[in-house]
Amino acid sequence: MHSRIRLALFGLVVTALIVFAFCAPPDGSERAPLAQFFGRFHPLLVHIPIALLLLVPLLEIAGKFSRWSPLRASVGFVLGAATAGAFVVAAFGWLLAWSGGYSGPIVSQHYYGGIFLCVACLACFLIRGRLGPGLLYGMVLMITIGLMGWTSHQGGSLSHGETYLTKYMPADLRKWLKLSPAQLKKAGNATFYAARIEPILENNCFICHDANKAKGSLRMDSYDLLMKGGEKGPVIKPGDPKASVIFIRITLPHEEKKFMPNDGKKPLTADEVKLIELWIAAGASETLSIDAIKGAPAITSPSVIIALAPDYHPRMGRVIELERSLGVQLSPRSQIPTDGLILRTVRNPAQCNDAALAHLKPLADLIVEAELARSMVTDAGMKSVALWLNLRKLDLSHTAIGPEGLAQLSALTKLESINLTETAADDASIAKIAKLPTLKHIYSFNTKVAAPAHPGSPDTSTGVRTAPKD
Repeated sequence: MHSRIRLALFGLVVTALIVFAFCAPPDGSERAPLAQFFGRFHPLLVHIPIALLLLVPLLEIAGKFSRWSPLRASVGFVLGAATAGAFVVAAFGWLLAWSGGYSGPIVSQHYYGGIFLCVACLACFLIRGRLGPGLLYGMVLMITIGLMGWTSHQGGSLSHGETYLTKYMPADLRKWLKLSPAQLKKAGNATFYAARIEPILENNCFICHDANKAKGSLRMDSYDLLMKGGEKGPVIKPGDPKASVIFIRITLPHEEKKFMPNDGKKPLTADEVKLIELWIAAGASETLSIDAIKGAPAITSPSVIIALAPDYHPRMGRVIELERSLGVQLSPRSQIPTDGLILRTVRNPAQCNDAALAHLKPLADLIVEAELARSMVTDAGMKSVALWLNLRKLDLSHTAIGPEGLAQLSALTKLESINLTETAADDASIAKIAKLPTLKHIYSFNTKVAAPAHPGSPDTSTGVRTAPKD
């Protein structure tokens, strides 16, 4: 009798959650401050049923061993607590979504995922109570754990953005999982909006105002949607920052309820606020030239990536093949696929010779750093190195390189540093290579290079030259 009453109560709660979802779905509007107050406990409470549910399979497995068999007696209680907690958390989640100004597909997926998770937990609880821990119970429990993981992922996407798991994923792991390379914005956008304003919005505003989560029915992930505004109308008044909602919100005192970004997110910097103000004052145009606003603060946004080389992913097969056949190492410079490759020979420098450099021609535009110290390369091999037009750093220390080889490097117009320690470099060859437009450092320990006679010449105490520029 009591079990039927409990089942009826659970069914009533599930029905109520589904009815609320259809009759009062999250629609991007903010309402009912008291509902928002209770709804904000959802992120705090959600971890309790998650922990309890993850404990269930551990107790079941441990209970199979005689030493820990008494643990199985607690499974029913833990599973019941997890089920009850799931219903409570789902109810608080609805309060938060309905009253907090949330909308979008990820909000809906997270919400419905929570409802189905409640049903799955209840199914596990009832099956185990009636049939015991058999095959059917095990299958339903595994499905429930998987559903919990998927629903939690949607919650993480809401809080931290869709790429919160993959944004900083190492390139090798991304390749192993067959994920597409990280999408990066290239530098060189021709408009003020694309180069200066959109990166600020992307880093600070998209997480709450894009296609998946549009608080206040406001989307900011495109210029047209930004200018359209939200449920209360436009948020930008071209030519008048002080009458523009977006500027008003980002300049409010941080403790104000309507200050943006809210919920403890990092406020915009003074320079970012100034850029938005200047852009709105200049007409808030999408086509305004990048240099149209004089005196605008310079901000290097982390979403604007300067590509050092082409994306190496399409040629990874060739990279691996050449590594194996030549005995060299071609390592990504960073997680960013347009940061290029570093050629390393330190593991077996004797295997790297002029012929090996010639075989690297298919990857010439990907090599941005080359560590050829103590290798067998000679002046003849510099003909191959001269094709590495994206090269920034070159280490030729302790090699047979001399003036003839250095003379061939005049095409490396992006070279920033070269190490010629213990080579046959002399003053004449150094003078020629120092004319490269981006070269900053020439390391010339134990060479024929004379002591410095003027600023920009080698420092006798270090053997390092800061290349002179006109």
